Amino acid sequence: MELNIVEERFLIIDVNENLTKDNKPYLRFILYDEKSKQYSGIMFNIKNINFRPSKGDIVKINGILQNYNGQVQLKISKMFKLEGESHDDFLPRSMYDLNIMLETLKKTVLENIKDEYLKKLCVLFFEDNETVEKFKKSPAAKSIHHPYIGGLLEHTLSVVRLAVFLSKHYSDYVNSDLLLVGSLFHDLGKIYELEAKEGIDYTDCGRLVGHLLLGIEKINEYINRIDSFPATLKNLLIHMIASHHGYLEYGSPQLPKTYEALILYYIDDLDAKLNNFNQLLEREGVDEGWSSYNKILERQIFKHNR
Repeated sequence: MELNIVEERFLIIDVNENLTKDNKPYLRFILYDEKSKQYSGIMFNIKNINFRPSKGDIVKINGILQNYNGQVQLKISKMFKLEGESHDDFLPRSMYDLNIMLETLKKTVLENIKDEYLKKLCVLFFEDNETVEKFKKSPAAKSIHHPYIGGLLEHTLSVVRLAVFLSKHYSDYVNSDLLLVGSLFHDLGKIYELEAKEGIDYTDCGRLVGHLLLGIEKINEYINRIDSFPATLKNLLIHMIASHHGYLEYGSPQLPKTYEALILYYIDDLDAKLNNFNQLLEREGVDEGWSSYNKILERQIFKHNR
């Protein structure tokens, strides 16, 4: 591989100190460039750094891009800390317009829901400007799927659209309103679980409580403002949120036990997995052929010419 010289600004997403086989310290980095492309970086001559690199630092890097074990790696020779720079220049964003996605989501939900209580619940959400603004800009995950600003909105809109389609396909025994509202709110707690400031990371309450419980707490807050909201309807909706990870070992306290909960689990997982595929292929620049082996997906991905 021909060496490419790099002299650019980067945002440090993660940094770890390690030791070589002869016990010499070196640093490993995860970095974003100004196009929000992620790089793996390594620096051996760390005595050349006159500051302690930390997550959230914006730095100027001199180095070369090289191929190491089949992966592109940035070998860093010099690093300088920059002050007064904006993190917004580096954080990845959804490729879609956030305002258009939000309006599409609102229209899709409110035009398809017939149940008066579930519609009131959704109206309370869409009228909650502070919450909706967080929802619009939140990532859907730190790294697994839709890990970028607007990722939660993009993922939710996709799941809601799948819910509309499948509720018609299985109309004989699926409550379409319930499936749609569960799809809208299934990851609502991520607005409190994650934050995108100096990179994307978990909040304290996200680590301690998790988005399932945080989302249920927020939904209950809305439900408590609706007179005579049916207890059974509330339980069915909360069950969908609690079980949408599908398995106990994946963090759900309950397995899906209704048609709507089971469908939600599968469409949520489907949309997340397809985004995993896209993220991997785009990150490695695969236009056609095989990606490298991905530990999370436990496979290589093949991209064919459609």
